[in-house]
Amino acid sequence: MEKDVVRTDLDEVPGFEIWRGRPFTSMPFHWHDQVEINYAVGGSLTYLLAGSVVEVAPGRLSMFWAGMPHSVVGGTEVEDFYWVYVPLVWVLRWGLPDPFMRRLMSGEMLVDEPSELDRMVLDRWNEELPGANGRRRRLITREVESRVTRIALAQAGETGDEHAPSEGGSLRKVSEMARYLAENHAGRLRLKDVARHVGLHPNYAMTLFRRRYGMTLSTYLTRLRVCQAQYLLISTDQDVTRIAFETGFGSVSRFYEAFKTVSGQTPRQYRLLHEMPDLPDRTQESPSNPCAR
Repeated sequence: MEKDVVRTDLDEVPGFEIWRGRPFTSMPFHWHDQVEINYAVGGSLTYLLAGSVVEVAPGRLSMFWAGMPHSVVGGTEVEDFYWVYVPLVWVLRWGLPDPFMRRLMSGEMLVDEPSELDRMVLDRWNEELPGANGRRRRLITREVESRVTRIALAQAGETGDEHAPSEGGSLRKVSEMARYLAENHAGRLRLKDVARHVGLHPNYAMTLFRRRYGMTLSTYLTRLRVCQAQYLLISTDQDVTRIAFETGFGSVSRFYEAFKTVSGQTPRQYRLLHEMPDLPDRTQESPSNPCAR
């Protein structure tokens, strides 16, 4: 499918994209460091996101952190489809409620109630962004922020934004830590290496990260590794031992313990439960790592 992708350099942050077309229903697993907003017209879509199967009904604006491996694996006839990619650093700067951010960064698909206005607004963004001047582009950005904030407040069960945004510099540090973990999680990674990467004391780095995401750096690292293991269990025929070491676990016993804590199942149970005939052919070879660029 050809798609007219519009990129902007708002706030000197790349990765803001809006386009319209038909969804891919045989897309390989992938990830990108943006928040993805989707809207389907006329049909539902089935996603595999961070190892979980999620169905989104037509006419419902949905969003998720695309830093988790994801793919569209099925669905009914979709007449039209909209994508909006928002740089993660923007979302971090918007001061959204912490409960919402924790769910978003944990790999949850967040779906809003239907609104007749959404398609009209998406059409306007898609039509106006090409060739828009700086002021018009900033207006579109503010509209995206407003729509995401409404979703966040609804998901958090709030009627007002009582969350005080953290200092912008700290948010950028947290975002960079999340990126560094995603890019290096399969290797021998120490938490002090993460802190050193962003120029912070380890204790302060851990405090910042936990305050924003509601989990420790260690817990987040484990989730990334389990996420990658879930992907390999579904998309390849590799044995469990190989997957354990390939995803950064130091021992098979530690892998089993972490996997069951995160997934509530053993790796074998997970593989049997989530095998899907719609997915691409399984191979013996290891696919490209969807959790690292």
